Amino acid sequence: MQRGAIAPIVALFMTIVVAALGALDVGNVFFVRRSLQRTVDLAALAAVQTIDDTCTQPTAAARANAAANGFDPDAAGQALAVVCGRWDPKANAGPGYFAAANAGAQANAVQVTAQRTVPYFFLGPARQMTAQATAKATNLGAFTVGTTLAQLQNGLVNSLLNGLLGANLSLSVASYESLANARVRMRDLMAAAGVGTIDQLLATQINVAQLANLMVTALSTTSIANADLQTDLTTLQAVAGGVTATTAQFPLGDGADVHGVFAVDAATGQSVLDATVSPFDALLVAAEIAQAGQPPIQLGTGLNIAALGATLKVQIIEPPVLAVGEAGIDPTTQHWRTQAHSAQVRLYLNVALGTPSLPMIGSVGLNLPLSLEAAPGTAWLQATRCAATKAASASTIGVQPGLANVCVGDAPDDLSASQPFSCTKPATIVNVTNVLRVTANAAVPAVVPETSAATLTFDGVTPSDDDYGSADANAVGSVLATALSGLAASLSQPNGLNVALFGGVSLPLGLLDETLLAALLPDLDVLLSGIDLAIDPLLQLLGVQVGVATIHDLSLTCGAAQLVD
Repeated sequence: MQRGAIAPIVALFMTIVVAALGALDVGNVFFVRRSLQRTVDLAALAAVQTIDDTCTQPTAAARANAAANGFDPDAAGQALAVVCGRWDPKANAGPGYFAAANAGAQANAVQVTAQRTVPYFFLGPARQMTAQATAKATNLGAFTVGTTLAQLQNGLVNSLLNGLLGANLSLSVASYESLANARVRMRDLMAAAGVGTIDQLLATQINVAQLANLMVTALSTTSIANADLQTDLTTLQAVAGGVTATTAQFPLGDGADVHGVFAVDAATGQSVLDATVSPFDALLVAAEIAQAGQPPIQLGTGLNIAALGATLKVQIIEPPVLAVGEAGIDPTTQHWRTQAHSAQVRLYLNVALGTPSLPMIGSVGLNLPLSLEAAPGTAWLQATRCAATKAASASTIGVQPGLANVCVGDAPDDLSASQPFSCTKPATIVNVTNVLRVTANAAVPAVVPETSAATLTFDGVTPSDDDYGSADANAVGSVLATALSGLAASLSQPNGLNVALFGGVSLPLGLLDETLLAALLPDLDVLLSGIDLAIDPLLQLLGVQVGVATIHDLSLTCGAAQLVD
């Protein structure tokens, strides 16, 4: 009986021993799995902070971090794989929302996979353990095309804003410069608007005065240091109180069918919360949106071109847009994710060329009508690089300058924005009502040829003196010079001018020939010497690119690394 009782006891004891040994094996597996997961989590976080286009630095960072945490990627039975790609809930399928980056699509995430062979001590052969982690860091750039701080020095900004807004501003250049250097975060604007998400902010309908007041609230509450805060608030309040010409509403977000201030493109809207923008640039964009598609506005008679007086009208065909978002190409649309564009505008200029005295007529005013249409230039955020310091970080922005059509001739009768640019009416040089009218026989169009794209690089320090970059000199003057030179040559030919007396009797020039040409041709040379210096600053303030690649880099925001899977 006693020996018979021992067998069950031994069986029970062996079962307990086997279970205990199995528990040791299972416990070791869970320990290795947990250790392996910790390794890939830390490696992914380290890698994404060094992300680049080739995935070279993230791979090295992940391997170094794994080794520092006791995982040797080169040891027998162990392996570490690093894949750079994009985490994007809008473009990639869940639950991971991660896909390896295609060519030209800058990565914003790193996926690290570790494998390790774990032997069982008591319960059979070894098994292979796998752990995976994905970390993202969304780097954002913000920029506009065209507007440059240097152009504020010429004093045109008051005239431009007064014309666009119907205001009567007389603020100092220093006030505008200070506002151009100020920054607010997108989260500041969201709080000022009383909305809970970036998408709600971009959908907010607003006018220029309301945007200025929104900027006042955002500047007052932002954590960004601003030594000239009171000056900036006073400037914004003056703009908000001075708007009389328009109450046109527009959304803050730019869309396919509607013009807005900000074009935002990121994996998630909330990832742009810490991107910073300039209140001054946003106000200029908004002022042009409010006038888009309207008849030309008069900017006054104070424009001076090489001591020649001139009047100027401006028409906004398409307003510019301020871009905030990620770098690279969207694989779905094959377009650059984050794009800004300059304005499309028409300028109607009438230059006073003096008052010669004509035989039998007396003193008359010589004028030269010019028209210019600038098509939009575009810029795109090509790449970003975030390093240990802002000075070592960089944004790479590509730019395609806009084209221009220039015309020496009278403006068309129909100046609606929907009409195509026209250069069919001869230039009226002299017009004394019911007495004398002198025209050039033909309008002389000139075209700025398409230029190749340029690439500009900015460091991550903003605001700073190098936030503005240009790849070339503006070509407006040289194009106008070509047109005007052609006009001068045609005027010197027989029948180069057409004279009509008393409302319609056409006569040859006769005695008027030498007098008109002697007064006109030297003034054309004077005009050529100064027209670029006068027109270029105005175009730059409007955000127009003609033969030049000028970018205002507003910020590079390096995203904090975080695990997403």
